[in-house]
Amino acid sequence: MFDLTNIDVIKTDAEHGLRSYSFVGLKRKNDSDRLEFWLPIGFNDFEPSFEAIKKFFFKMYRTFQVYRERKMGALEEDWRTTDRDGVFEFENGFSFINERNEHVIFYGKLNSLDKILEGYDELRISSLEKKKFHSLEIDYSQIDRYMHRAYFLEDDIIYLDEMTIPKSVIIQDSPSIVQLFCFIYTEIKKELEEVDSTPDRAFELAAKFKEEFLEPGSSLFDEESFDNTIFALRSVFEEIEDKTTYKDDDFWHFYEAVEAFLFGQKSDDKDGIYFGINNFYDVWEDMCQAYMLSKEHKHLEQVLFADVKGRLLTRKDLGVKPYINMNPFAVKINNEPRNRYLRPDLVLLESVDYEGSTNYLESKLLNKIFSANRETFELNDNFYTNHKIKFNTNIIENFPELYQIYLKHLNKNKKYIDSGRKTYYEYIRHSNYDDFAAEVSAYVCQVNEYFAMEKGLISSIINVIDYKYMRLSDYITYDPSAINNFGENKIKDDIHKQLVYEWAIQNNISYTSTKSEFWIPFYSDDLSIEKQKYLITNSHFQTNQIDVIQVNFKVLQENYIKLNTLL
Repeated sequence: MFDLTNIDVIKTDAEHGLRSYSFVGLKRKNDSDRLEFWLPIGFNDFEPSFEAIKKFFFKMYRTFQVYRERKMGALEEDWRTTDRDGVFEFENGFSFINERNEHVIFYGKLNSLDKILEGYDELRISSLEKKKFHSLEIDYSQIDRYMHRAYFLEDDIIYLDEMTIPKSVIIQDSPSIVQLFCFIYTEIKKELEEVDSTPDRAFELAAKFKEEFLEPGSSLFDEESFDNTIFALRSVFEEIEDKTTYKDDDFWHFYEAVEAFLFGQKSDDKDGIYFGINNFYDVWEDMCQAYMLSKEHKHLEQVLFADVKGRLLTRKDLGVKPYINMNPFAVKINNEPRNRYLRPDLVLLESVDYEGSTNYLESKLLNKIFSANRETFELNDNFYTNHKIKFNTNIIENFPELYQIYLKHLNKNKKYIDSGRKTYYEYIRHSNYDDFAAEVSAYVCQVNEYFAMEKGLISSIINVIDYKYMRLSDYITYDPSAINNFGENKIKDDIHKQLVYEWAIQNNISYTSTKSEFWIPFYSDDLSIEKQKYLITNSHFQTNQIDVIQVNFKVLQENYIKLNTLL
């Protein structure tokens, strides 16, 4: 088991060194046996105490497990394309080629934890506690089952030397390996905050082990008792190995898991990587998208489009109403039969302007939907004021529900006969007109807001968001004329793509203004801080009018590790 007190934390830009290096996890230091815990970028404010390192390590362990399950699960979706990501398993984890044609390697086989977490098996525990043994005792009720093994002697005497009889026995050595295993298992589960999913039987066996072999305050992951606890566990383990005479497959199952935890620290690859992932941006982008598309948060109702697993999903795909019929990011290339699509990470409907007023009846919105001719006539010595409604061009085709609203209010009124012209007038009474107009406006704006925006009935602001695993300093020092060792300027390319996304929206959706944001990670213990805008004063970057938003890694991570289903 690795020692958390023997880890160097790499967290600042200067410590990360190479600006293109995006590894997060544990690796061997180049010139010693010490481990380095490489934190994500943006963690300058992370305070690396023993407790903080321990908690964040187990959070990252769970984060990587969620990521791996989601990435592997994506291959099982029916809609996956023929050029989907390829996933390759290897001894210490898995790797895949992502949609950007980059090789992402996930070093996920952390033997010291994995073998314990994967090794808990109620059947094996029961098997070690209760065995079937050969016995010299005779169970006469089962004698008929052993006639084929009996010796037949003179005088009709049958000789049977032994029977296999189920029998509960007390084993002095073998259960100790199970108790030792369960102690380690429950200690890990506590740190992973998965106590609720841990079987009670595991805690019972762990308590027996602790009572017999350890001090009351012993813990595997406590700074004060870690060394003594590990020493005690290793001593008990060696004693179990020496004294256990009968070692079957069930015994070896638990033995090997405990051995890997207590002695199998070194499981790194040729580059010294122990546990973690390169090209961490793929995890960061997945964390962001999972958070924004979570049904537990308010953000989903604002989403117009989202890039999920290499496919640009619409509100209909995401199960959000109202649905969208038009995609402004479709691209027609030459004579190809199918459209291709630009894929911004996320597009939000940020705000809607009802012509400067929140009161539908006072706004200009109604004039864009229908015209109302006010008429007054006399019938039976009474004067009536009515409104003849005429919907504007294509409104009914785009909003068929509006006609049903019209009929509902129309049917509330009787048909009066103009005795002079002998004709029938269908109208909405003046006393009902305000209710009719309010319902029409509310439907267009609240129920079918996107369609109203698309048809120019209301104006809006659309926010185009791209998740960036970049340092804040990258934007502060941005120079459009600078290139890296590969002849590239990533930020310049990112800006260009972002402006193209905005251009596509502005050319396809009327009465809409756009804005853009780059979301980068930062760390704060304060979960009330979801994100914050950082004002970049660099004139080269300001020219593009793109906001840099720092998003709290801890907030996203808390949401990510709670995911129970795949998107």
